[in-house]
Amino acid sequence: MAFFVQLLANYAGLIYIALIVGAVFYVREILVARQDLQQSLYSLEREAANSRLWRGILMLGLLGLIAAATFVLSTVVAPQVATEEGAVTPTAAFTLPTNTPTPTFQPTPTRTPRPPTATPGTPTPTAANVLPEAPTPTSTPLPAAQCPDPNAQITAPVAGQAFAGEIQVRGTAKAANFAFYKLTLNGPATNGVTQTAGDVVHAPVEDGVLGAIDATNLLSQPGVYVVGLVVVDNTGNELPHCDVSIVVQPQ
Repeated sequence: MAFFVQLLANYAGLIYIALIVGAVFYVREILVARQDLQQSLYSLEREAANSRLWRGILMLGLLGLIAAATFVLSTVVAPQVATEEGAVTPTAAFTLPTNTPTPTFQPTPTRTPRPPTATPGTPTPTAANVLPEAPTPTSTPLPAAQCPDPNAQITAPVAGQAFAGEIQVRGTAKAANFAFYKLTLNGPATNGVTQTAGDVVHAPVEDGVLGAIDATNLLSQPGVYVVGLVVVDNTGNELPHCDVSIVVQPQ
């Protein structure tokens, strides 16, 4: 409902122009019908002229009602709806620091086994019977956040950040003709399909809390997840998406 009210407010000028054109047409129709009514000699002609006259008057009144309704919706209802929606901001169970340091993944150094100390009566091990130590697996850094549009930015969480509970998302979501934004999630729990996480928000946010994602349902399928931000304007166009890769791990 709020979307259609805002759309009507944006195109109120075009509606007024169309109503003025229609009003001019029906005023002319009324004047012509009145002139024909005065100059008609037969009753059928007078009835037809009288019908056109009343039809023009009714249509003129209808256009006036449409103009009044458009004026009330664009000047009274639309600002009130925008104010009410702006007052509703998403809340989170806890607050994350705005500037969270990016964790750095470094490979674990491989330990070199020291030769055993020879004891009396114990044979000294040779290279033939010493088993090599298995290499320690290393962590692969996740890709950096991909947020090409400054109006669709996620500042927290950062790429590679690990979670075992609720995920609070901070950043910016706005546009010149803003309509709404939403958060998305893609990972093992969604079978690799991008899904909407939470509700659609119709109020723009600048450097604040965008929403929260409950990660408790994801603990049974931990792994790498992609948190996304989608901003849509009132024409239905989407700004370039902002995607950040995080890690969900068991508690």
